[in-house]
Amino acid sequence: MKKAWLLTAIPPLAVWDVYKFIFARRRPPALNALLDKKTHRPEYYVWRDERSAALESKVHLCYTIESDRGEALQGFYFPCGKKFSKKIAFIVHGYHSEHAETAGMLHEYYHSRGFDIFAPDNTASGFSGGDWFGYDVFESADCLKWLSFLEGEFGSDIHVVMHGFSLGGATVMKMSDRVPGIVKFIVEDSGFTDARPILRSQLGPAYGLIAELNKLIAGYDLVETDAAQNLANAVCPMLFVHGKDDPTVPFENAPRAFALCPADKDLLFTEGTRHIETMFTSGTAYSAKLDAFIAKYIK
Repeated sequence: MKKAWLLTAIPPLAVWDVYKFIFARRRPPALNALLDKKTHRPEYYVWRDERSAALESKVHLCYTIESDRGEALQGFYFPCGKKFSKKIAFIVHGYHSEHAETAGMLHEYYHSRGFDIFAPDNTASGFSGGDWFGYDVFESADCLKWLSFLEGEFGSDIHVVMHGFSLGGATVMKMSDRVPGIVKFIVEDSGFTDARPILRSQLGPAYGLIAELNKLIAGYDLVETDAAQNLANAVCPMLFVHGKDDPTVPFENAPRAFALCPADKDLLFTEGTRHIETMFTSGTAYSAKLDAFIAKYIK
């Protein structure tokens, strides 16, 4: 990837800053200015931000739970009408993002189909606590806790769609073998099946040192981000979505994930589409795939 030579050129004394740039909520300003480049076309950002603002303006409830690490996690519930629906789209955002930025892209679709939306801020993101990203390790555990919360709050007869983007896509794959029966299907959009190849491509020879540092600081081994075994034991239907021109999470992750999943499944792999842009570039096709899954799996 394009960042690799930049990261490996940083001297050893700056390893701590490199680690924080990749894993921390608060990035070192100098590295952030140097390395955090926009990867989407300008019109995508306009489209995304307009929908994010529209979602935030809607009436919603805020819930709080505590993670296994003692962090306060915030979740946001957007009803599609005056009464709560028994259908909930649980939308999981990506790396260095937050609930509205991602859920905004889908709220018009799901609300028009009679779904309430639940969108948490993951650890180290938005209004939630935490300092370090879990690259699907922390996030999947937290989302399982949120599912238990939703079942307790709204009943065991709810129908939930798990819909994750980027790191959120990796998150829903990581939990695909452990979701409760209230989850009727999973949508995985632009997720990685294992964080290690992406980080190795960025860090080069520095990868080993950064990985060991992460064990000490964040407390997990990057080997735990591998979702292959979880996918191989997936317990509900899955839809896999990925743009073939993704510069952030290489497209090769998508066919690998699709092949690993033994459950009922479908895919939407789009030409000329960058990272998490499929709803923007191919909204009609995306909606058709979702409609088919809803008709098949949700009563």
